[in-house]
Amino acid sequence: MSNESSWQDYALLFDMDGVLISLKARWINPIEEIISKIKPDFNRDAISKQSSSLLLVHGGRTNLLMLQGIIEVCDVGGLNFIQKLRVLARLSFVLIRRKKFPIIPLKGSIATLKKLKEMGFRMALVTSASRFTIRRLKKDFPGIHDKFQCIVTRSDVRFTKPYPDQLLIALNKMGVVKSKAAMVGDFTSDVFAGKNAGIKTIGVLGEFPEINKVLLEGSNPDVILSDVTRIPEVVYQLFKT
Repeated sequence: MSNESSWQDYALLFDMDGVLISLKARWINPIEEIISKIKPDFNRDAISKQSSSLLLVHGGRTNLLMLQGIIEVCDVGGLNFIQKLRVLARLSFVLIRRKKFPIIPLKGSIATLKKLKEMGFRMALVTSASRFTIRRLKKDFPGIHDKFQCIVTRSDVRFTKPYPDQLLIALNKMGVVKSKAAMVGDFTSDVFAGKNAGIKTIGVLGEFPEINKVLLEGSNPDVILSDVTRIPEVVYQLFKT
C-alpha cells in the first residue's frame, strides 16, 4: 500500500515546533541567551530540564500564556523580580526587531514530507505559530511549506489545540474524512486535539524524549515514534489494521 493511489484519500496533520522544526533553536536557546546576559550565573541545568515542558505547556496558545511560561522559566533559573522584568523587556525588543528565533528544520523532516507526498498523502500544517512565522517558513524553507495543501495558524481560530477547531478546518479544506486522518504532534495538546477531532494520533518524542515520553504516554496516542522519519513505516498499521 505504498503507491500514490493507495493513500490519496488519507491525510496527515502536522504540528510544527518540535515536530518539523527545532523548538530548542526557535525558543529555548534564544531565551537562555537573553537570561544569560541579565543573570550570567543562572541555573542552566534547572532550565535545561524544565524549560521545554514549560514552553510546550504555555507556548503559542495566547500571548498571556506564553508570557506565563517565560516567567516560570525565569523562576526556575533563579531570577529575581527585577531580573525577570529585564528579561521580558529585552525579549519584547528582540521580538519587535524579529532578529532571533531561527527556523531550523529537524533532521529528516524535509525528506520525510517529500516521501509522504510521493506516497499520495494529503498534508496540513496545524500550528500555534503566527502567520508571520509561516511567511518566514515559506521564504526560508519552501521544501517544508510547499508540501502542505492547507496551513491553519493560531490566527485562524479562536481556540487553538487542544481544541479541535484547527484540525476540523484542515480536514474540511482537504475533503478528508476523519477515519482517514491522523494528527502528528510532540505534546499532549496535539494528541488531545486529535482525539477531540475524532481522528488518529501520532506522538513524536522529538528533541526532548525523556520529557515527552512521560507526557505523551499519559495522553495515550495511537502510536508514539522517536521522530517523523518513522511515519512512513507505521501508516499501514495505523490506518489499515
